[in-house]
Amino acid sequence: MRILLIPDATSPNGEDAFCREIAKRAPARGHCATMQMVPNGPAEAAAELLTSQGFASNADVVVVNSLQPAALLAAKAAGVPKILRLIESYAGASPDSLGEVKRLAVAADLMLVPSRHLAGIVAAWGVSEAKLRVIPYAYDQIFAQQIALVTVRASRARGFTLVTAGVVDAASLPGFETILSAVSRLRMDVHVTVIGDGPALPALKERAQALLLGERVTFLGELPHPKKMEYFRSAKAFVEPTGRQGFPSLALHALSEGCPVIGARAGALPEFIHDGENGLLYTPGDPQALAEHIITLNTTPGLSLRLIAEGVRTVERHSWDATVAAALDAVEALEVKA
Repeated sequence: MRILLIPDATSPNGEDAFCREIAKRAPARGHCATMQMVPNGPAEAAAELLTSQGFASNADVVVVNSLQPAALLAAKAAGVPKILRLIESYAGASPDSLGEVKRLAVAADLMLVPSRHLAGIVAAWGVSEAKLRVIPYAYDQIFAQQIALVTVRASRARGFTLVTAGVVDAASLPGFETILSAVSRLRMDVHVTVIGDGPALPALKERAQALLLGERVTFLGELPHPKKMEYFRSAKAFVEPTGRQGFPSLALHALSEGCPVIGARAGALPEFIHDGENGLLYTPGDPQALAEHIITLNTTPGLSLRLIAEGVRTVERHSWDATVAAALDAVEALEVKA
């Protein structure tokens, strides 16, 4: 089977690991997989350019990683079955942009999603269950075991450093405000770093001022993936503020860096973080519950180290072998149906 993979140009570190790993492992399953980037620009014009260049003329199926309208339109024009892998839930998207997302999703021959939560969202868009496959999210960069100072960091008696990250918009603003409110309630030495940008960032900064947080909060704006990992590596905990993603990838990245996760019990996060086992969960919008988790993590001997150890085991279970096998199973099933 000839598989044409369309990588996501926005992948961390500029490399689409999902497409890379499929291309690497496909020959062992008797398939030939190649990768092709699609051009930027208006979708219709880019699709026409791809079609004129013979896009997918030698492919049996096109696998598009992330929503890339030009590739999906060109695959349709070529008459080749198209598989769309979606990670984002598009929470907070405008009605117009969400309408376009739904239209392209419904038109796909098969959709790959990383969680039951996102599968439910996509089904509500009108995508039938027969066209949905839950494919595990994989990540193989486990650095916690390589960090010599993990034990020291978890036990030393210096200020408690938190990091949170994400797009700060109208939908996520309440989640970030909950974190600031929790910090404002604490009398311990705690500091939170906010990584991310968005239209609601000025409102979040105003909220920090109203809570008189001063130097207890730092706003860094958006950072490259490796730089985010540095902050995860040095923090006592990562706080996932909303659980609105299709899969909480930053929580997985935090675990890989030996950083315990405290997250809102929402969306796909409870599928991944089990309270008291590999992280801590709090009720969304409840700053007191979050504050109590921070105190517990700071004062319970050995808790941080236990969460770090189980977090590493969690990341190890999210292997590329399992993800690629499930993805190729889905591709092969589509071929049978065709």
